[in-house]
Order: sequence, then C-alpha cells, then structure tokens
Amino acid sequence: MKTIRTRAIVTFLSLIIPACMVSLSAQTDEQIERFKRDMEVYYNEQLQLTPAEQEKFWPLYNDFYNRKLRHDEEERNMYRYCHSNVENMSDEEITQSLEKIMRVKDEKHKLHRDYHEKFLKILPPKKVLLLYKVERDFRMHLIRQLRKRGSGNESRGGRGSDMGPGPGMGQGAGQVPGADIDQGPGMGLSPALGF
Repeated sequence: MKTIRTRAIVTFLSLIIPACMVSLSAQTDEQIERFKRDMEVYYNEQLQLTPAEQEKFWPLYNDFYNRKLRHDEEERNMYRYCHSNVENMSDEEITQSLEKIMRVKDEKHKLHRDYHEKFLKILPPKKVLLLYKVERDFRMHLIRQLRKRGSGNESRGGRGSDMGPGPGMGQGAGQVPGADIDQGPGMGLSPALGF
C-alpha cells in the first residue's frame, strides 16, 4: 500500500514539475520577446531609423547585444566568485582572477570598437552617436519602470503586480538586460551595483 502511494506521488510529481517548468519558461520567453519589441520600438523612434536602416541595423545590433550580454555575464560571474571567495583565495589566485577580469574587459572594449565601426558603415555618424545615448536612455527607462512597479508592491503586500517580474527576467532575479555594464558607448551600469 505504502509503495503504491509512493509510486503514485512520484508519478504525479514527474508529470507536474515538467509542466510547471514549461509554463515558467514560456512566461520568461514572452517577457524576453516583449522586451525586444519594446526596445525595437524605442530605438526606431528615438533614432528615427528608416525602414532601410532598420533592416540593416537590427540584425547587426542584435548580434552585438547578444555578444555583449555574454561578456557581461562572464564578468559578473567572475566578480561574484571573487567577492564570495576572497577570504579563501591566495594572492596568486586573486591575481589570476584579476587578469581574467581585465581580459574580459579588453574583449568587451574590442567588441564595442568593432561594432562601432560596423554601425558607422550602415548608419550616419550622427545616428551612431545618438545610438549610445538611446541605449543609456532606454536602460534608465527600464530602471524607472522597475522602480515604479516596485513602489506599487508595498500596497499589494509585497507580491508585485500582475504584469510579472518584467522584461528579461530569465537572465537572473531582478536583472534588466543590458543594465549591468559600465558607462560608455553601448554600455550600462556598473556590475558593482548588482544589476
């Protein structure tokens, strides 16, 4: 009897857990898609991109953005590891970790430089300059939205709004895609801020 009940529970859980996971990942995918759509609309309007410019810009920018996110995540993970383990690391390990961090920063700088040149080939210089402002403005717009949602949480007992956790939350709790990089062309906030 006990074995049958245990098997039934295990079978039930094995069916329910994957269904819940699919539901959660679908919500995350929807949020990411909403974020991408909002970003496209915002950039297109602010940069006043023509349809021909949009056709060339978005594949290039999306490639840049995805590569940038990978570098940001790598840098953020290194910082987290170092800060969590600094007391247990030797000076040699710390020095090696710092070298890795600097290598990633160099790679990020090269990425920005390479894509800056590519953007200049498809957009007028004025729009490339404006792109860097629009990136920062869009991040600030997202941060204001998250803060606005956060300020509404107290009135609901801290549960949050029915809109979900916000765009790009599949990348980590409370993260805004692209809001975790230091200042500069195509860059955002410092990893030290915890975004």
